[in-house]
Amino acid sequence: MSEKKIMGAWNEWGKLREAALGYVDDLAEPEYIPALIWVSEEGKKALRNKPGELVREAFPEIAKRINHTIDTLERVLKENGVTVHRTKPIPDGFDEEKAYLKDVQKGSYTIGGADFFRVLGTRVLLLNSFHLPFRRNNIWSVRRMLEPILENSNATYFATPPPSPHYTRDELYLENGDIMIDGHNVYVGMSGNATSPKGVAWLKQLLDDDYRVHTIRLKPNLFHLDWLLTLNRPGLLTYCPEALIDPLPEPLTRWDKIEIRPDEVAGANNLSIDENTIVVAEHHTRIAEAYAKKGMQVITIPAEETIDYGSGPRCLTGILRRDP
Repeated sequence: MSEKKIMGAWNEWGKLREAALGYVDDLAEPEYIPALIWVSEEGKKALRNKPGELVREAFPEIAKRINHTIDTLERVLKENGVTVHRTKPIPDGFDEEKAYLKDVQKGSYTIGGADFFRVLGTRVLLLNSFHLPFRRNNIWSVRRMLEPILENSNATYFATPPPSPHYTRDELYLENGDIMIDGHNVYVGMSGNATSPKGVAWLKQLLDDDYRVHTIRLKPNLFHLDWLLTLNRPGLLTYCPEALIDPLPEPLTRWDKIEIRPDEVAGANNLSIDENTIVVAEHHTRIAEAYAKKGMQVITIPAEETIDYGSGPRCLTGILRRDP
């Protein structure tokens, strides 16, 4: 009998060994709903003008730049020894997947590799619980990529309950962009536009006494925690103090901190490849310089367009395996 494949992630900075990235072909403009309050005014105008249109058809130059960003990130990861998997377009004939919930909210989200699953220790959570209905139909493309990888592995595979097709703001929502892990401490952001209290309660019940779950409340015009707070290496975090309603959870209070401003959109959404190497959006020059001053090797990639669509370097990268 062959040895089981090792899967796992216990923090945000252990040497990255295996990851997943998304794709552009089926990315479609979302229809505006109030949970998209965090989108810029210019972005909201575009959403209202072209809901449901494929980005590669409505904005071909933007689609090319997004594709270039993901390809660049793939190259950077491979150059640093990371095994990279890619999700693939919905197969021809799978029209039910393409149409899923489009009567509730038009659009489709396919570029965020991190959004649809989360590895906590050796638990792998399929995140079937998006607040925004337009994101939910990509879950099957992710499963087609993820589940063969998990075969004959040490992972325990779970899935969040799927929200009702009838959209409400108080369903059970749990999103990876709101989750940070530091050993046995798990931090979960909650703005009201992504993860919900019911989602936090579900995660606490799943993790039981193995982890201590800390809720971080965010201001209600914001989105995910990882745009506003990330753990970069042991004892170093990046965060936006103005975004948080409460003080930092006690385990983080003594950490060294790089502060970002509210106008540095997704300024914390950076990807640690290991304790000394971090990927940052190239337009966030001040933040990149701050990491360099802390002794980190900074790799920059173009990411303005992917951030406009909801994903910086961290969101683009689904973590499958890190060293402890």
